[in-house]
Amino acid sequence: MPKISIIIPCYNQGKYIAECLDSVIAQTFKDFEAIIINDGSTDNSLKIIEPYLKKHSNLRLINKTSTGGVVSARNKAIRKAKGTYIYPLDADDIISPDCLEKLYQAMIANKGDIISSRALYFGLINSEVSAPKTNRLTMIRHNCILNSSLFKKADWKKSGGYDKAFDEGYEDYDFWLNLVIRQKCKIYRVPEILFYYRIKDISESRNKQALQIDDKLIKKLNHKYPIRYLVRGIVYVLRKFIRFFYRGKAKDGIKYYRIFGLCVYKNKLHKN
Repeated sequence: MPKISIIIPCYNQGKYIAECLDSVIAQTFKDFEAIIINDGSTDNSLKIIEPYLKKHSNLRLINKTSTGGVVSARNKAIRKAKGTYIYPLDADDIISPDCLEKLYQAMIANKGDIISSRALYFGLINSEVSAPKTNRLTMIRHNCILNSSLFKKADWKKSGGYDKAFDEGYEDYDFWLNLVIRQKCKIYRVPEILFYYRIKDISESRNKQALQIDDKLIKKLNHKYPIRYLVRGIVYVLRKFIRFFYRGKAKDGIKYYRIFGLCVYKNKLHKN
């Protein structure tokens, strides 16, 4: 049985799937299987995938004649997965040769239940992905975990898998919130760039739809995880408070406080 199952949904990614699979085959960690789920592609994706299957016995294909969306594709492939750990990978992204090895070592060292890494954008944008510290509080406010992160299949089962309600977008964030808030999973980020996230023209990206319905999806998340209301509300109030009342720098050698637009200097009130 393989230690890791890489899950690769593919819908009309013939332009990029070979590059993705090449990065998978190049892994220094060899105890893995890769399950490619062709989600009803109408382009040449399947023709590109088939030669890889003949060459590499640890690559498997689930071929669907019609598309069901990324949520059902991932869930279906994970149900078939034999690995103890799951690593989702979109068909247009790539990973470094030592990606699985570094993530697996962090996992077995008990550094976390969800193992992520640093990442780079490539394609239309070439820069490091900016992400805040990975902890429960930060996750409640906004997503700080890559969609391609290593987790236990057992935790996926406990969570009920990816939620079909987020098929239009935010399915990764919802899944991570489920693991972090409800399953109490711990997060760890490997301090190395192991993942490369392709930025495409918005006309090619499924995120185009997510951008159009962002408010609706956020409301779904808030309804499912009420703690987001509390934490985000507290942060909002604190920010307002800081804007009205904060300690300023020394002015003419005298420390001052700013209160509602006024500056207070040693018992004197001055207009600012």
